[in-house]
Amino acid sequence: MYRLMFSDLDETLLVNHHVPKVNQEAILKARKEGLKFVPCTGRAFNMIPDILKEIGTYDQAGEYSLCFNGGLIVENKNNKVLHFKGLEFEKAKEIFDNARDLDVCVLVFTLDCCYIFHADEDEIQRKIAQKAKFEVIDDFDISFLKNEKIAKILYEKRDMDYLKVLALKLPQSIQDTCSIAFSSGRYLEMNTKGVDKGYGMRWLVDYLGYDMDETIGIGDNYNDVEMIKTAKLGCAVACARDDIKELAQYVTKKDYDEGAVSEVIEKFVLGEDHE
Repeated sequence: MYRLMFSDLDETLLVNHHVPKVNQEAILKARKEGLKFVPCTGRAFNMIPDILKEIGTYDQAGEYSLCFNGGLIVENKNNKVLHFKGLEFEKAKEIFDNARDLDVCVLVFTLDCCYIFHADEDEIQRKIAQKAKFEVIDDFDISFLKNEKIAKILYEKRDMDYLKVLALKLPQSIQDTCSIAFSSGRYLEMNTKGVDKGYGMRWLVDYLGYDMDETIGIGDNYNDVEMIKTAKLGCAVACARDDIKELAQYVTKKDYDEGAVSEVIEKFVLGEDHE
């Protein structure tokens, strides 16, 4: 029996930054059957309150969220931080300084805010749509964040081929000390080494006293790979790249905007393949 379902948000659960009714209804049914539904996202916690409201877990005790690709684990009631593992400032500064002359927008996430450098207007509009707390910084300098908790840094450009080449050219000192992933067709993401969605899943499962055999993970992109591999039932959305689908035990017939999450719930939690 599956007791925990971890779900990516963008291009998995959400359509236009909201949970469609078909997914809301399936999640509600599953939660009534005892399933814990846990958003597992690269977003900050302060970017997902409306999403939690739509799935019924906002400000609820015993309900949880994994943010920053597993770097932050929160109990939703009173926004209680259970675990945080971010970037040390000197490592963040190295990643940041490396982008000084690159053709990328740089996003530095602290627990409370997203700071945008080399601002891209499309990315600004995306952050507005995501209801993110953000600031555009004109000076290319993060010294003002020295005493802040930095969760991760993203390089953004709507050219994934460029970002993949860029990742290969990162200094070895960054490659050796960071978890590197791609997402949403526009981000090269860097967390501290060992932090990924699989790490966050394992931490929460252990904290709750559950077993990994009781978990489902569903996602679509490269920052979801460790979640898909770690879950007992790893699911890939129909829109996922073929190399991601090959890692999954189940690939949805529906795409994210057709209710891929509801398909998995109906099939494996409520329906014919319910264990």
